[in-house]
Formats: sequence, structure tokens, C-alpha cells
Amino acid sequence: MKFEFRGFDREGNFKVGVIDAESQEVAVNILQNQGIVVTYISRPAVSKISFIFGKISLLDLAFFCRSFKFLLKSKTSIDEIVKILSQQVNKPSFKVALENTYNDLISGLPLSEAFSKHKNIFPETMVKMIRIGEVSGNLEEVFENLAIHFENQHKFFSKIIQSLYYPAIVLLIMLLSLTVLFFNVIPNIAKIFNENNLTLPKVTSLFINITNFLISYWYFILAGLFIFVYFLIEYFKSDEGKLFAYNFFSNIPIIGPILKEVYILSFLEYLVFLTKGGIVLSESLEIVSKSIINPYYQNAIKFISDEVRKGKQVSETIKLFPDLFPPLVYQAFSTGEKTGELSNTLATLVEYYNIDLNNKTQNISELIQPIVIVLFALVLVVMELSLLIPIMELTRSVRSL
Repeated sequence: MKFEFRGFDREGNFKVGVIDAESQEVAVNILQNQGIVVTYISRPAVSKISFIFGKISLLDLAFFCRSFKFLLKSKTSIDEIVKILSQQVNKPSFKVALENTYNDLISGLPLSEAFSKHKNIFPETMVKMIRIGEVSGNLEEVFENLAIHFENQHKFFSKIIQSLYYPAIVLLIMLLSLTVLFFNVIPNIAKIFNENNLTLPKVTSLFINITNFLISYWYFILAGLFIFVYFLIEYFKSDEGKLFAYNFFSNIPIIGPILKEVYILSFLEYLVFLTKGGIVLSESLEIVSKSIINPYYQNAIKFISDEVRKGKQVSETIKLFPDLFPPLVYQAFSTGEKTGELSNTLATLVEYYNIDLNNKTQNISELIQPIVIVLFALVLVVMELSLLIPIMELTRSVRSL
């Protein structure tokens, strides 16, 4: 269990943080053995809030890194920077992590080691890069690079999500139109047919049956929908579900290729930062494999890392995954390994992908529009069939009278 505590150490310094223990009594004993006089201890009340609203986003990390870099530039000490930023963040989990980090810093731990205790907040790649900055003295440059990376990732994913707003609005309008059609228009048309003892057209009869079913069993349908959504969310949390989701989105026209480039760009950016910082290629690849959210790329990069440890070149192994890495990436690794300028070659490729993704994400809404128009046209056909056919039948019946 986790317990949030506040107290003072032997020197009178205020301490705040979270401790793991079997019970509250055990937690107090552990803290007292560490020389902390506990003034408050309780189970964290923010856990549920953090679960719903407290997930740390790419934009949170980008803003954090940008602020950290600015404060470093102004010659503020690292522990004071963490203290200042802990007072500014809004996410409860982020706030607790920074408060604990501050306590670790004033206890003598380096920043990278303090951050490494909060893997749910700070990615391993970020921690490794900060460690490089501490050793090389380029911590300001590291935070600048991290800020750029997180900003780019946020920008590309945001553009993809924003591009789905238009089709989502169109879909909502279509659903509302069909709702009015099924629950208002078609029943009124059916009423006219019944009052005049006329036979309903087959299409209208089908829609009437659907309407009656929805009206009679709406509560079962709604309950089934909630249960389905719940199990769907749980399924997508599993490894099998994640693989299915990535397969599904990767095969969507327009969206799939852009997502693929985002993963490739993330892979290349991290690799450039780490190799330029002096971490050996095999270790850099292993670190990057843990930072990519796509399980296919994770497994592929981990395999490449293992092969590099055995003495193989990246270009030799990366071509085994043509569905994940296009020939351009293979060629860049091949050229970089031959010339001994791998980091610079990959940096050039990162620049290319940044420009390419900017161009593609700017036009993504225009590319999706034809698909949305086709779907909307299909719905219009359904609506016309349900309205025009019965009207034509009524007209024919009136003429025959």
C-alpha cells in the first residue's frame, strides 16, 4: 500500500512524500527509523482522480522540460527548480513525484536517479538523457532537446486527433438524422399507410421493425452497449488488445502511414540524442525500445539491439523489418555506419521526417473528406429509400382511387 506523509527530519527540514508499506503503522515505523517525525500520514486521496484526470501528457512533459531549461539558464539550482515546478503543476501524480524528487535531491541524490524512481511519470529515455547531461555538463541542452521532442510528438498526435473531429461531427449529424428518421418520420408514414389500409413497402416495413425493436428493448441495448464498451476497454489494456489496436489503426488509409512515421521519428530522435550523448549503440537501442509505445516497434528495436550486441550492424538487421522501417531508414543506417557519422546521418533523417510529417498532418483533414462524403452519401441513400419509396406508393394509391 502507498501512504502519503508529511513530517520533519532531525535537522528540522520539512519532508513530504509517498511511502510503500504493509500498513500505516509499518509506514510510521519506517519513517521514524529514517529519523523523520511524522506529522501526517494517510492513504493518498488523489489516486482515483489521478487515474481519470492525472495522466501525464506529452504536453505536460514538454512544458516541464521547457520550464526546467529556462530556470537552468537563469542559474537557478536544480533542487530549487524542482521545488518551483512542483508548486506549478496541476496533475496530482506529477506534483507528488516532484515533491518526492525534491526530497531526494536535498538528500544528495542526482536528478536522474531521483527521476528514475518515478517511471510512470518520466520515461526511461528521458532519465538516461538527463544522466548524460549531468556527466557532460550539458543539462540545459538536454532539456531543450527533450522539450523539442515532446512538443513534436504532441503536435503530430494532436493533428491526427484534430483531423478526426470533422468526421466525428459528420457521424454525429448522421446518427441524429437517422434517429429522427426512425423514431419520428417513418412511424408517421406507417400510420398513414395503416389508416388507409395500404401495404407498407418492404423497405419501410424493415425500418418499422427496426424502430419497434429499438423502442421495445432500448434498456437492454443500452446496458449491452455499456458492457461491451467496458470489456472493450479492458481488452485494449491487454497485450493482445494493444496489438489488435495497432494493427487496426496501421491499416486505416491516410492515418496508418502517418502514425508509422510518428513512431519512426520518435525512434530516430531518441537514438540521436542518446548516441550523441556517448551511450553505446546497443544500449541506446535497448533504452529506445522501452520508450516506444507501439509493441511491434518495441520488439523489433529490442531484437536489433540484441543483434548489435552480437556484433552485427543495425543496417544488417533493420532490413528484416521492411513493414516497420522503410528503405530510407535502412539506407541512412548503412551510410552512417560506413562513414562513421551515424548520429549526424540520423539527425538529417530526423529533419526530413519532421518536414514530411508537418506537410502530411496539415493536409490530413482534406484527405479524409472524400471518405466522409462517401459515408454521408450512403446515409442519404438510406434516407431517400425510406422516404421516397413510401411517398411514391402513396401517390400511386391516390391516383388509382
